[in-house]
Amino acid sequence: MSMKVEEIKKQLDELGVEYDSKLNKEGLLELLEEHSASNEDVVEDIPVVPAKKYVVVEDFKDLKDNDFIYTKDDPYPREGNQNVTEERIQELSTIKNKRNRVLIREQD
Repeated sequence: MSMKVEEIKKQLDELGVEYDSKLNKEGLLELLEEHSASNEDVVEDIPVVPAKKYVVVEDFKDLKDNDFIYTKDDPYPREGNQNVTEERIQELSTIKNKRNRVLIREQD
């Protein structure tokens, strides 16, 4: 697969890798390969989309989703927020959250 310099730079930017803007294509590819390989080992930063389906049982404002308002019977997470960790699911499905109330439950 042949990538254009702009595509390589975009991927490096997404990975947060700093690079010299005058670097040639070969140098950029080397940087991308280095940082792509090192990021494969970073598991805790990768959001986990739940395989299970959840439903909102009480209205709430999701402070970790740009204050999105969920109302009772909404699916969780919403379509635009697929970056939900298992930890967040646990937090919302138990009383161990700021509201001290169960806010979501697994859908039947």
